[in-house]
Amino acid sequence: MIKLPKTRQELVDMYIECLEEGKIPWEKMWKTSIPENGITGIKYRGVNNLYLSYITEKRGYNDNRWITYNQMIKNKWKFIKEAKGQGVTVEYWGMKNKLNHKIYNFEEYRKIIEKDPDKESEFKIHKMSYTVFNGDLIDGLVNSKKEQEVEIISNDYVKNIIDNLGVKYIEKGDEAYYIPKLDQVVLPPAKSFETNYSYYATQLHELSHSTGHESRLCRNLNDNFGSEEYAKEELRAEISSSFLMQRFHLEADERHLNNHKSYVKNWLEILKNNPQELFNAITESNQIVDYLEANSIEKTKTQSCDIELELEMEYE
Repeated sequence: MIKLPKTRQELVDMYIECLEEGKIPWEKMWKTSIPENGITGIKYRGVNNLYLSYITEKRGYNDNRWITYNQMIKNKWKFIKEAKGQGVTVEYWGMKNKLNHKIYNFEEYRKIIEKDPDKESEFKIHKMSYTVFNGDLIDGLVNSKKEQEVEIISNDYVKNIIDNLGVKYIEKGDEAYYIPKLDQVVLPPAKSFETNYSYYATQLHELSHSTGHESRLCRNLNDNFGSEEYAKEELRAEISSSFLMQRFHLEADERHLNNHKSYVKNWLEILKNNPQELFNAITESNQIVDYLEANSIEKTKTQSCDIELELEMEYE
């Protein structure tokens, strides 16, 4: 089995520990703000988001900002208390130019390749790790702390996603699920949810499934309930909706949580047998969130593939 970097292994261990206790590990994310760099304001994504959110909750930090030691020194800030052992390793992926050894982010890389496709051979993917410290530990950040702005979800946000995706949507019955063959999301009536928040959270979960349709991000949604692939798809939808719920500070109710506890055994087996599957799911969840975000505003071009959806499966 491939040895994971320390940060990733700790995240896997935390997920396994939570699942063995019958808990949904990403539930903790909903109670924290999205971690961001305290200097640039850029929000952390994927593994870094999940890991920093976990550390924030575990250590009881109140600040969602993180900075490197070099950033702290450059701004002439100091630790307000002992910070030994409080640094957290995060990872950064970019494209390294093999000629000048400069690191470019993916957006910069795409612009270079679009302008001159022949330059593609000059680049290779590159991973870096660096240590960050929470704002609660740093005098300069504590003194400059601003009130965290919480984005508010609206009916228009979800309606735009439904309209732009072209997915069929109906509210009936007492269960929530997505049927790939019909490209249809079914949700219980809004009035049956305890809060508006849990209503939106459930919508976002099912809409995350719908991005896997052959006309969109084209994932394999053909597997039977209880199979490993089915459990992986539920993992993707859960992490995707948790990223969105975190942005809007949405917290699902007990019914939502209980509905997905039926997958705990499957998720445990997946993580124990192949921990890398967690990070595969996180990568695809980023794609799902980006896709839904784009469609919350305007239509985007869709993709297609040749997968035949022969079974009328329902994804919860």
